[in-house]
Amino acid sequence: MKPVLIESSEQMDELLADLKKESLIAVDTEFFRETTYYPQLALVQVATDSVVACIDPLAFDAKPALKKILLDENITKIFHSCSQDMEVLYYYLGQTPNNIYDTQIANALLSEHQQIGYAKLVENELGAQLDKSQTRTNWLQRPLTEEQLQYAGDDVYYLYQLQHKLDRQLQDKGRKSWFEEETASLHYDESDFQVDKKNLWRRVKGSSRLNRNKLAIVQTIAVWRERLAQQQDKTRRKILSDDIVLDLAFNPPADSDELQRLINNKTRTERRSQSIRFTGAQLDSLLDAIDEGRHMPEEQMPDNRFTVLDGEQKQTLKAMQQLVADKAESLGISSAMLYSKKDLEKLILQQDEQDKLMNKGMNTHDNWRYRCIGEQLAEAIKNK
Repeated sequence: MKPVLIESSEQMDELLADLKKESLIAVDTEFFRETTYYPQLALVQVATDSVVACIDPLAFDAKPALKKILLDENITKIFHSCSQDMEVLYYYLGQTPNNIYDTQIANALLSEHQQIGYAKLVENELGAQLDKSQTRTNWLQRPLTEEQLQYAGDDVYYLYQLQHKLDRQLQDKGRKSWFEEETASLHYDESDFQVDKKNLWRRVKGSSRLNRNKLAIVQTIAVWRERLAQQQDKTRRKILSDDIVLDLAFNPPADSDELQRLINNKTRTERRSQSIRFTGAQLDSLLDAIDEGRHMPEEQMPDNRFTVLDGEQKQTLKAMQQLVADKAESLGISSAMLYSKKDLEKLILQQDEQDKLMNKGMNTHDNWRYRCIGEQLAEAIKNK
């Protein structure tokens, strides 16, 4: 189906009139964040069984109309792997859509492919091969080409069909209630898009191999970098590359002149087009951050050590993994969808806290995971 490009409030009003009677629509977004901290919304695509529309928020103020569609609780919005779409829509609308149907979750309850890509899922279920030539395009450039519009429109056109097929399969297998349980709490707010500042060191490639003293400096520099990236709406690595962060942790400068020199030398090594120049106040605050890391109390230092189970606990984990693998195989789903290794380790480590014993709601007998394997896992821990 050829998509309609919506570039004015008048066209949008006509689309709203068409969608008013719908209870189910497919939604996708195109955005760009290669050079900015925050994603920039460039296109919103919607589809039903009779219309495919590409809404251009750069051509007119589409926010009021999009709120009417995407925030309407009476309309179910179909997405595939919706977390990135939710983030870009949150920063555009100030809220996230509700009443979401995520086809990736639906498929995960039907097959062993927990995180299958959209194009592959469409090919598997609908026999259609999507054109992915526009995947890396800059969606902020105008005018949009016919190829871009068809690419964007096809995504939602097939998404609408995909939902119907997956939903029938869920009902046929008696797993629609599983899906409803999985998506009942699928709500996003600002906290879902905020980085945990306590673990910003994890965003620095190569930091996991450092000792805790060096890691403390990496952490305080990473917090400084994050704050400046948000203020200037630039990517983290546009502010300071990971290599520079590591160098500063290994060779803390004595003053702002030495700091700027170290940054300039590393910038030339990285063959950047120009050196990074900071204001005197920014250099001083970075020096303060480095000093804070150097004098961080040990109990506050980041810990990159893995939680180690003792011999008995490892045997329990192995037995539980086998239980999960066997059950997942019989259900025809991914064992990670049923219960991951990380979650099983948490269960073992929380064995004395009965109210936390069954993570992911497995302490509730109404939960589908508990009905599948909860009692067996609890028994395995009890008989460790």
